[in-house]
Amino acid sequence: MPLIFRYGPWIVFLALLQACAKTDPAPLPSGPVLVEAQTVLVQPGSWARNFKSYGLVTPAEEYEIGVEVSSTVKEVLFREGQAVEVGDLLLRLDAKKLTLRLEGALASVEEARANFEQTRSTHERNESIYKTGVISEQTYRQSEAAYKSATANLRRAVSAFDIAREELDDTEVKSPVSGVVTERNIETGQSVSPVDHLGLIRVQDALRVESFVSQKDINHVSMGMQALVTSPGAPGQTFAGRVDQVASSAEPATGNFEVGVLVDDSGNLLKDGMSAMVEFRGAPQRSMLAIPRAALVDRGRRLIVYRVEDDVARAVEPTLGVGNAEMVPVYGGLASGDEIVVSNLRLVSDGTQLKRIGQNPEG
Repeated sequence: MPLIFRYGPWIVFLALLQACAKTDPAPLPSGPVLVEAQTVLVQPGSWARNFKSYGLVTPAEEYEIGVEVSSTVKEVLFREGQAVEVGDLLLRLDAKKLTLRLEGALASVEEARANFEQTRSTHERNESIYKTGVISEQTYRQSEAAYKSATANLRRAVSAFDIAREELDDTEVKSPVSGVVTERNIETGQSVSPVDHLGLIRVQDALRVESFVSQKDINHVSMGMQALVTSPGAPGQTFAGRVDQVASSAEPATGNFEVGVLVDDSGNLLKDGMSAMVEFRGAPQRSMLAIPRAALVDRGRRLIVYRVEDDVARAVEPTLGVGNAEMVPVYGGLASGDEIVVSNLRLVSDGTQLKRIGQNPEG
C-alpha cells in the first residue's frame, strides 16, 4: 500500500493541529466578576408573633346527670346524642314514698301551727295581766317558755315540709343547660342514689382545644390571648378562639406545655375528639426589625444573610426569632438601615462583588 494512503489521515490531522496552534487564544475577562442581585433595606416596623400548635377538640364544660334523692327510675327521657335545652325533662323517679313524706310533713306543720297559735294567745294574755299582778311571775314565765318552744317547733316543721317538697320536686330531673347528651348510664326500673353517675351533657357552644406548645413559644402565650382554630373535620371553616388555660409545667415525656383554647362554635361543627390546629396571635410589637425569609441562606445549619458593604456581600449570622411564611424577626446582628441581598443567593458568597438590579425601600 502506498505510504500516502497509509499515513494520509495522520498528516491531515497534524496539519490542522498546527494551524490551530497558530490561532491567538480568546482574551480572559479582566477585573472581578459582578453578580447581579436585588437588595432590601432593613427597617423597624410592627411585628406580630404568630405561631401554631396542634391538639384535640374537647368539651369546655360538661353537666353530669344525677339525682338528689334515692329512688327507683320510673322513666328515662333522654338518649345518647340527643340535643337538650334548659328545662327539658330528663328523668322521672318513683315519687310514692316522697309524696307520703310530704303529706306527713304538711300534717306536722298544721299541728305545730295550731300549738303555736294557742301558746301565743296564752302568752299574750298572761303578759297583759301579769302587769296588773293577777298572775304570778312563775305562771307568766311558763307561758313564755311554752310560746318560744311552740315557735321553734313550727319552724322545724316548716323546714321539714320544705325539704320534703324539694325532694318530691327532685323526682323530676331537668336539664339546667343546653347541649348534647354524650353519655347515658341509666335504665327504667333501676335504683339510683345521689352518688350515681347517670349521664353526661356537653354544654352547647362550650368547646376547648387542648393543644401543646413548645418551650420556645410558651413564654409568648398568655391568658386571654387571641387565636384562630381550624380542623380537618370542618374544612374551609375558621373559628375564633381565646386562651383560657396555660400549664405551669411541661409534660415530662415531650417537654411541651398544655394550653387550653376556648372556641366559638355557634354552628356546632366541631365534635369531641376532632384534631385541630391553633394559630396563636400575639399582640403587635412596635419597632421590631424583620427581614424577608427569602434573604436567609443555610450554611452548615447556620442561617446567614449577606449584608452589602461598599458593593461587596458580607456574611452575617443574625439572631432570629420564629417567623411566619414571609418574614422573620431579628433580635441582633443587623441594624436599621442595613442593606441585605434577597436574590441570586446561590451565586453569592462572602466577598462577592455585587451589581444591584433593584432595591426595595424596606424589608
